[in-house]
Amino acid sequence: MIIPLYNTEKYIGACLASVLAQTHRELDVIVVDDGSTDGGAAIAERVADERVRVERIANGGVGAARNRGLALARGEAVAFLDADDLWYPEKLAEQIGVLRGDHEVVAVGAVFQYLSENGRRFGRAGQDARDAASQERMRRGGLMPFPISSLVARTDAVRAAGGFDESLPPVADLDLMARLALAGRVATVMRPLGAYRVHGASMSAREPAEMMMLVRFVEERAVARLEGRPAPVLESFVSSYRLTRAQRRRDRAARRFREAGLAVMERRYVRAAVLCAAALVARPSYTLRRIAMRLPVGRTATVAHNRLAVGDS
Repeated sequence: MIIPLYNTEKYIGACLASVLAQTHRELDVIVVDDGSTDGGAAIAERVADERVRVERIANGGVGAARNRGLALARGEAVAFLDADDLWYPEKLAEQIGVLRGDHEVVAVGAVFQYLSENGRRFGRAGQDARDAASQERMRRGGLMPFPISSLVARTDAVRAAGGFDESLPPVADLDLMARLALAGRVATVMRPLGAYRVHGASMSAREPAEMMMLVRFVEERAVARLEGRPAPVLESFVSSYRLTRAQRRRDRAARRFREAGLAVMERRYVRAAVLCAAALVARPSYTLRRIAMRLPVGRTATVAHNRLAVGDS
């Protein structure tokens, strides 16, 4: 498994502890320090477990760090975990079981809970993408059904797909999923198996307009790939990029909804309600769908899905 590390000394200890607490004990943990200037790499190097190794590289971005780890990976399956996120003890065991039980599945993720900077868990991220429409959305670059920190995939499939596009750091996970979905089926374990940290420093919070532009570039490139057309060039796409009125409404709703989520984590409930209302006004269908996705995963839903949803090919 691969942990890209860049100036996250505050979280790396808890991150590694959650990995080493896995009930699946066969681990090769590669921490790739991406030119950090804090003490995170030293913390990782002090972990007294032979399964953990630290690779230090010059700063090249999260995509370069993940690709370096992918080049060093030795197992048949590879997992990715950001250094400020956490895994729950049964995570790997459940997902490895999915890969071993169905050879048509090339990648499996899981529902993750949101995690505030102070450790509060709230809501969830991740969805059942087993229907044919969702599979097609993934192939077209329009759906990342679970956080990258939940992904476990067949190593050969990730390498054959080309790994992470280092020129698209904030959306490289979406881009990789589009290529993996071409190689086989995608599965989601429909119960929380980890926690995904959300904070105002992330790019989607700081630069939402640029984030959405890159999402649309990934979509256009994925569709071109499916239709056998030449792939668009990022520089040309950026220079000709113009938003429609509908896209502006969707982006406004997404920005307000994310801000509402951050406000809830900070227990600023009045502000959260105002922001959520603004998102509903901008794009009701989008906002209601996102609210539904973040409702707690109940026991009934878990049983109904047999704790696993496998994507159709």
